[in-house]
Amino acid sequence: MIELCGKQVRDTLDELLDPRTTALVVIDMQIGGLTAGHAHGDAGLDLSMMPRVRERCGAAITAAREHGVPVFHIRVENYVDGRSSTPAWLRALHTASGDKPVDLGRLSIKGDPAGDFAPECVPEDGETVITKRRQSAFVSTDLALLLRGHGVESVALVGVSTGGCVEATIRDAVHNDFYAVLLEDAVGAYDVEVHEAALTVMRSRHDVTTVERAIDSWTRASIGAGSR
Repeated sequence: MIELCGKQVRDTLDELLDPRTTALVVIDMQIGGLTAGHAHGDAGLDLSMMPRVRERCGAAITAAREHGVPVFHIRVENYVDGRSSTPAWLRALHTASGDKPVDLGRLSIKGDPAGDFAPECVPEDGETVITKRRQSAFVSTDLALLLRGHGVESVALVGVSTGGCVEATIRDAVHNDFYAVLLEDAVGAYDVEVHEAALTVMRSRHDVTTVERAIDSWTRASIGAGSR
């Protein structure tokens, strides 16, 4: 702990990722955004990072379950033909697509199997699933309420996309008074330059580590708990 303004503040990775008060938040690991044959791939977005992201997210989820860290699964879900999107939000999505012709009317549609979770990231019974319609998992959802109901003070974040939903969610996690740690090898985007730029920004403003270092921290906590 360090003292800031007379208050005790978590400082080390072990303190920030204490499994007794940490949740793993898995963002938008859905088939449509990770594999070819759906709106992202059909528009020509770069999916080359997605196999690694799927593997790393799966490893983080497995370790979290082994060490008693609750897993919160975030999914994006829109209504058909943009009915859940305002003109301003459609403009934001269009801008984020760059020069790629993403069919916004097909993007993460409610009831479409493309919205199902990737096999590595399927929720287990009892795990929380949060449905969102904007980038941040905190906007117009009960994520903050449910995290606090689980006694969570810190969140570890993984998923897609780095400069979009991941960055929006980590910012809002801090805005909602949670400690937040990005597991940087378990996030990805549809453009390598955007991914790297977003990581640069987040490394300057947030706590960042890797999946393996997070697992090491959880393992140390489990060993310590067993020796008490």
